[in-house]
This record gives sequence, structure tokens and C-alpha cells, in this order.
Amino acid sequence: MIRPTPARNARSANHTARHNRPSQAVFSCRVCGFVDHADRNASHNIAHRGWYVWVRGAQPTAPELTLNA
Repeated sequence: MIRPTPARNARSANHTARHNRPSQAVFSCRVCGFVDHADRNASHNIAHRGWYVWVRGAQPTAPELTLNA
């Protein structure tokens, strides 16, 4: 399993300002006007980072599972 870092998961680096979260549930970028549920926005960003790490060919950090027969 590859675990992308969940910290600062806004759609781009300049969208991480606190004022882009008018409430805990809403993400609303004041730069581009993008609005979404904060949790859905974060899950999209985490998935995108995971995909990007996979595409770059990074090695998984989780230990390999073995079966004892």
C-alpha cells in the first residue's frame, strides 16, 4: 500500500489558506471559485496523490504479506 501524505490536501498549493474553509463541511476556494464538500475534496486529493505516486513508480511502504501454509 502506498500512503500519500494527507497534510495540506487542497487542489493546489495556493488553495490551502484557512479562509477557504468557511465552515468545517465546506471547501470554497476564493481564488478560482471552486466549491465542494470538504471531505469529498480531501478524498479526491488523497486519491489523486496516490495515483500520482503509483504512476511515478514509487515503491509501496507496507510490508509484503506472506501466507503460512
